[in-house]
Amino acid sequence: MKKSAERPRIALALQGGGAHGAYGWGVLERLMEEDVDVVAVSGASAGALNGTAFVAGLANGGRDGALAGLERLWRTVSDESPLKSFDMQTWGGPMYEKWYSGSLEFSKLMSRYVAPLMPQLHDMRQLRRVVRRSIDLAAIKRPDAIPLHIAATRVSNGAARLFANREITLDAIMASACLPDMFAAVEIDGEKYWDGGFSANPALEPLLLDGTDASDLLIVQITPFLSDEVSHSVTSIMARMSDISFNACLLRDLKALTDAQEVARRAPSATPATRALAHTSIHLMEAAPDLANRGPSSKIDTRWSKIQELRAIGREAAGEWLSAHRQAFGRRSTLTELPDTVAS
Repeated sequence: MKKSAERPRIALALQGGGAHGAYGWGVLERLMEEDVDVVAVSGASAGALNGTAFVAGLANGGRDGALAGLERLWRTVSDESPLKSFDMQTWGGPMYEKWYSGSLEFSKLMSRYVAPLMPQLHDMRQLRRVVRRSIDLAAIKRPDAIPLHIAATRVSNGAARLFANREITLDAIMASACLPDMFAAVEIDGEKYWDGGFSANPALEPLLLDGTDASDLLIVQITPFLSDEVSHSVTSIMARMSDISFNACLLRDLKALTDAQEVARRAPSATPATRALAHTSIHLMEAAPDLANRGPSSKIDTRWSKIQELRAIGREAAGEWLSAHRQAFGRRSTLTELPDTVAS
């Protein structure tokens, strides 16, 4: 195991979840207040956006640059949002919000039918503008940039493709965030891709096996495993189906990872990858329960007031997790088996 006196070297795995990626912003912001080094990042969908903004900012300006990069990303998301003019929380009141959420849910339900008729939506022009305006993609290709891996899903066979620093282009980021009910598949090198959340949400293997020398792997979950209640509405059912689908690959990878680590620790090997697996402490920061209760429209609500709410929830959840588990960094895994809520 790593010596407890060493400064923790954290590899971050960032799950996706649409606008709930702003929750991930809050988590990262709080984590950066700790005395730790982030040495590698993996992400899918919104996690890929957060990860790219974070790594680019870190390369350009250290911790302050990483935090500034995340804020610039989410402010640009809000500035480019077609929902910006509907941000009336200060005087709209609960009745307005109820009407607004219902309208947004209906729009999401109809998006699969109308998106092909709206080129600006279908080809992801808005998200492309967000990335161009807010993220310095050249920075992630610099030799001193930390390793970054973003996932997309091959439409042809459902397999994950991971893009590393020098392979990460604007198209690769779009592919990682390409929800097929809203956007046209993104073509790269003759292959079409959909959202990375379907196949690797997020990818864990490269953070352990690619020589990052991380003392800890921290998985930041955005989509909760459990939901207290699912109504019989079509939008609610579809939202829950999406949550289950996007968590399925994380559950699969967590099961494989904990089983493999148990074997690696019982039978030490001279293989560098096996040693890294055995010696890395693994942690899962589960998504705050509040995220499951925000309604189906929340993941597409990009108004600044809602982004700020999610950021605050992320900061609070990260603070609570760190209070309970910070001392485990560099010493022991806090994820030794699947969470009881899932395993049962």
